[in-house]
Amino acid sequence: MVGGEADRGLEHPDVSLALSEQLERLSGTLRNEIGPAVGDEYLRTQAFMASVILAKLAKEVALAPVHDAAERADLTELHERLGSVLAGAPADLVAAADGAESAGTVAALGPLVVALYDWGTDRPAAAEALSLIRIALRRDIDRRMEIAA
Repeated sequence: MVGGEADRGLEHPDVSLALSEQLERLSGTLRNEIGPAVGDEYLRTQAFMASVILAKLAKEVALAPVHDAAERADLTELHERLGSVLAGAPADLVAAADGAESAGTVAALGPLVVALYDWGTDRPAAAEALSLIRIALRRDIDRRMEIAA
């Protein structure tokens, strides 16, 4: 087994660690055991950088369920509010909003933003819709920064 687990006499060998914890442990092993043992400076630096990457990935994996649920909630709220704001908007704009809602991702808001700017930001409905989208985008950025921190 990897890491000598068979020799350690684990009490519950059928219990596995969460992926985020496995990645965090690999990161710690690279940082605390492998990196310091490597003689070549370049290779030691690579081991430490791999440790940093694994730590970030572990955090991303650990937070993914919470962030996915928050993104879904943000997008659901956004599209509910956009429905009333964009009532009476041109058909192509409504189609862009429907497309963004169907995709269900923050990235899919791009064509809607373009359509709103094409429609004209001087229109109160377009300005309000863009304001609502900015809130959802800011929350998405905040979630991404939580991983980066």
